[in-house]
Amino acid sequence: MSTSFGSAMAVDYTSPTIVLEAGADNWTADFGTSHTIGNFTDTFTFSYSGVSADATGFVRNVQNKKSNIDFYSATLNGVALDLANGAKYSDIDFADLPVNGTLTLVITGKATGDIASYAGTIDVTSAVPEPTTYGMLLGGLGVVGFLARRRKA
Repeated sequence: MSTSFGSAMAVDYTSPTIVLEAGADNWTADFGTSHTIGNFTDTFTFSYSGVSADATGFVRNVQNKKSNIDFYSATLNGVALDLANGAKYSDIDFADLPVNGTLTLVITGKATGDIASYAGTIDVTSAVPEPTTYGMLLGGLGVVGFLARRRKA
């Protein structure tokens, strides 16, 4: 798995483009960064083969005695993501968002205490038809062709 962790001490962080590792029908990457006290806006850019697909992932900060991060907002290609800021952790979740090509994840929040960090994973899965789907398509076209020919006769 490719991992891109950056250091962003009390400043905004912009990652270099992270190329998602390829599987048969899916791509994946881990990412994250750290902050000291203050507000931040972090931007992560991901790329993969560019076929139409669905993105799923999460981002999490686990609070400790000396630091914490609260997320204010998160978007993936402009689509707002679900947030939860709890007593022990802060979380961003998303599932089945249609994507194509380059992905841009923007996270805003506030870090308190000593160095606080968060990490996440993004998975992109393409919808590849099963071989039986192609068989049914060809069979259906054959039936339509047979009926059309029969009507001409």
